[in-house]
Amino acid sequence: MSSAERARIGVAAALLALVAGCAGQAEAEAPAAASSSPARAADDTTRRIAEVEFVRQCTIASTSFVDEADITTDLDARLAAAGFSHQEWKDWHDALVDSPELVEQFAEISAPGCPGA
Repeated sequence: MSSAERARIGVAAALLALVAGCAGQAEAEAPAAASSSPARAADDTTRRIAEVEFVRQCTIASTSFVDEADITTDLDARLAAAGFSHQEWKDWHDALVDSPELVEQFAEISAPGCPGA
């Protein structure tokens, strides 16, 4: 298996964990309630946030962070450079649970795998 294939598998696994984590969190917060918010549509803004997330995941896969908080610091710096706040990223991240369109968009962005992998 090539390193590019391993990287794609790693990104796909991270995406599944990301979506599963969102689903688990949503169930824990409101187990009996159906989603009251409509699925968020994928657009240029969500694409840009997804691109930041993809690069972040590639960085986490290839970098050793001394402290777990450094991962959040790294994310916040990437978001700020792209013109986003942590809350905007969190809203996008949470919307993955109810939006197959966002999941498809993220899968499309991450399909080529991490650069240099």
